[in-house]
Amino acid sequence: MNKGTLNRLREQYPVAIRIELLKMDDPQAPPVGTRGTVEGVDAIGNIMVRWDNGSGLNLVPGVDECRIVSTMPPSVKEQILAIRDTGLTNMFDVTAVQCIALAMNMYELVTWLKEYGNEYCYFILYNTCSD
Repeated sequence: MNKGTLNRLREQYPVAIRIELLKMDDPQAPPVGTRGTVEGVDAIGNIMVRWDNGSGLNLVPGVDECRIVSTMPPSVKEQILAIRDTGLTNMFDVTAVQCIALAMNMYELVTWLKEYGNEYCYFILYNTCSD
């Protein structure tokens, strides 16, 4: 895999993005429709996924198919980082984060946290400083 293609895959499938499986050519593949969180793109271009059903099979671009089901809007990321920078709470205390967000008029974050709690926790664990 050439470096340009690898970089494009990493831009298209950044860590913590949520995807849904459409097709996987593997007898032990998760069922079509299974959602998962991208953990990265390896050196040969496979998309590493932590599937919600516990599977850890990677996606092979050009063979397997998926769709992105959510991305963290840049405004939500900024709001999360702004709350983190206050030092007012443990960022894993989602209820406290929501309360602080309300107090800071960050309504988009409050709403987003209700729907994407898993994506939020993954972001806090693995991707707090990347863009």
